[in-house]
Amino acid sequence: MAQDIALRPVVDPALKDAERALLEQSADGLFPATLPLPEEPRLGGRTKADIWTALGASAVCALLPVTILWALIGVWPGLAVGIAAQAGLIWVGVQFGFQAFILTVVGVHLLAWLLIVALGCGTDERQRVARLRHGRYYLAEDFGDDSLRELLGHSPLRRMERAQAAVTAVLESQVDREGLLDDIANDVTLPAQQYEIAQRLAELTRLARRVRTAAGDASGARVEEVLRTQRQALRLSSSALEERVEALERYAENTRAADAAYREWEAVQELEQLGEDMHELVVNTVRDELAVAEIEGLADRSRLQDLHRILDEAREAGLLATRFADEPADRRSGDSGRA
Repeated sequence: MAQDIALRPVVDPALKDAERALLEQSADGLFPATLPLPEEPRLGGRTKADIWTALGASAVCALLPVTILWALIGVWPGLAVGIAAQAGLIWVGVQFGFQAFILTVVGVHLLAWLLIVALGCGTDERQRVARLRHGRYYLAEDFGDDSLRELLGHSPLRRMERAQAAVTAVLESQVDREGLLDDIANDVTLPAQQYEIAQRLAELTRLARRVRTAAGDASGARVEEVLRTQRQALRLSSSALEERVEALERYAENTRAADAAYREWEAVQELEQLGEDMHELVVNTVRDELAVAEIEGLADRSRLQDLHRILDEAREAGLLATRFADEPADRRSGDSGRA
């Protein structure tokens, strides 16, 4: 079942959980697997803007550490270190004079600037992992666009979106969260299936692009014959992939049906529990009526006797109705005739 959603990065499930979580956040800063990895930026990705920003932050850190360290190293550690550093600067100024205070601030400024530039600027952990694991995740750019329909008979990107939507529907279903499905198989098998489909679709896209580039504007019977043969091969492989995607979609549809059935079952369970509460409510209602009758019957106890009589009549009527309902139809008709 196709859905209009943006494709998220499809990551190799064999990667470590921490790396996979970083890469699955978004496609920002990642590199398509089917394209060469760009050269690593100079200075580890540090820019002039980083250097100037670090210079300002280190100046504040040196002069008023209590106001900024909490934002750099965490609230409580930053406040503790900031207060201690601020107290140390004041102590230096009081004990050794203004000149010593300025020299200390300048020294701390330079040290903080170097640390911020070295540790806080440039390529972050996610970008590092994106380069290190290039080729083990796929982006939308790896699956071409609608221009490949002529060769493949479909849009690789659209097919990958369908597969990812089906896998997500199963893994995020209520019945899967409740452990009513084979959660081990789903958590392991479905991401592996999704990654294999991504690999196959990316390879199909790569080959289709090469065929289109090689053919170019050339024409002629020989070119058409070769193109027809290659188009058939591409579409044969594409058809096999379509069967896998459709199987995932059927599983997702069955899971949605199971979710609906489970929600219905939960509603029935809750209503049955409410039935017990309703029974208690009726009992309490009778008790309330008895209490009211007793209060009002202090002057006239015959009303309480009337209530008992009415309740007894209701009980007898209920017993008779139950017994009448249990009797065979012919016996009831015979009794009616004798009457």
